[in-house]
Amino acid sequence: MNGAAGDNGGEENREHPHGLINVPPARIRRSRRRRQEHRRFYATHSGTLKGDEDDYKNELSGMDLDFFYDLSHFPDSLLLEILIRLPVRSMFRYKCVCKQWLSMISHPSCSRFYVSMRLNAALPFRLFYRYVYVPEFKEVLRRLRPDVYVSKEFSVLFLSSFEEQQQSDQFKVLAVSNGLVMFCLLGPLVYYVCDPVTRQWASLPRWRQDSLDHHPVFYGEGLVSRVNEDNVVTSYRAVRVERISGYSSYLNLETYSSETGVWTAHTPVFPKKIRLLRRGVGPINFNGILHWFVHGNGMVAYDPYENSKRCQLIQFPYGKNDSENEEQHDSVYWLCNVSQGKLRYFRVAPEPSAVICFSMWTLENYEKGEWVMEFEVTRSDLCSDDDSLSNLLPTATFFPLSFHPFDANVVYMRCEEGSCIVTYNVQARRLDVTCEANDVVEDLSWRVVVPVVPPMWPTPLPRPAKKSLKRSLVRGK
Repeated sequence: MNGAAGDNGGEENREHPHGLINVPPARIRRSRRRRQEHRRFYATHSGTLKGDEDDYKNELSGMDLDFFYDLSHFPDSLLLEILIRLPVRSMFRYKCVCKQWLSMISHPSCSRFYVSMRLNAALPFRLFYRYVYVPEFKEVLRRLRPDVYVSKEFSVLFLSSFEEQQQSDQFKVLAVSNGLVMFCLLGPLVYYVCDPVTRQWASLPRWRQDSLDHHPVFYGEGLVSRVNEDNVVTSYRAVRVERISGYSSYLNLETYSSETGVWTAHTPVFPKKIRLLRRGVGPINFNGILHWFVHGNGMVAYDPYENSKRCQLIQFPYGKNDSENEEQHDSVYWLCNVSQGKLRYFRVAPEPSAVICFSMWTLENYEKGEWVMEFEVTRSDLCSDDDSLSNLLPTATFFPLSFHPFDANVVYMRCEEGSCIVTYNVQARRLDVTCEANDVVEDLSWRVVVPVVPPMWPTPLPRPAKKSLKRSLVRGK
């Protein structure tokens, strides 16, 4: 693997930056020819037609003539109002209509206007299960084609069939930030960052330049990116944790920067010893800060852009026997993630006989680590319009999977007895079947899902500057 992102021996995606434009030139030429014929006709037959010309006019009126309009006289402001109401995929296709449209759609103000029109809209999203079994990363990109976001109905995206899981390479969905998705190839460890809409991607270097003789085992990878006022991703940083057995008062972290193109080492310390959970989910990204879950019912926070030597420790709200349940059940009965801009903690009672079935808290004071309870629900309060699910409710086992990205009242869970994914509506206290099980492997596809929201405005993938990359490589020697 050479140097930095994008320097991967010609393996980068060589498609158009937006990957969506495909207008045959021949079709454009035919359109121009029609317009020229129409202009000649109207120039010849303008005014009042009399005599034989009346018959000719009637004959022409029955012809199937294409309508044309001179776009050069169309006001830019009105044209922009029309374009921003189209799907972003269509907008990028229309860049090839003419130079005027290309300039207008490419201008930064167009992206700001487009995003502002959709801030309160219900955006499409999917839950990806964590593992993809395909021969190469280009196939992962093909599975993430924009078509998967067209449907308005929710679905969990199982990216591989059972047969593929027996014979192909294993790719793992690690993290998501501002529409960028981070994957890794297991076996020979290779990291990839991609935009699933434009299908641009870059592979990251495997090791630090100054540690080529030392290859530690990493896990807990996370991704944080930054955008500017034009909704363009300007940079991203990937973080990984070196595996340490037992409790420790520090973490060995490595951070990759898209600005420099290299990994750098950091060793933040803690006021007390901690041990990270090795559950399948990676760190969560809240306000550009990564949070890893630790034993003892809490999480540690680290800002990869600050590269601080200290990490903040945040405790979860304690309930009865929380620590014992965490160790016994491998933390599969609680969920902590971001929902509508807030950090929320959702817990399910492991035993059906427990009085309180579901409960949820919101982190109100981040600096002090203060949680506020949102609700508690008893088993008898649960109901469902689905008869088969309703019959299972008295003894059903639920595992929380994800919050709805845009609706704080909806939580997605797996129902073990029903072999399905259900939604729990907080306000209605109702459970609904959302997705049936279909050709999946139990321990991989149902355990961890990753919510992915496609970017409202696709942007080029940030690349390290060549001068910064050369300077970093020299220092690494």
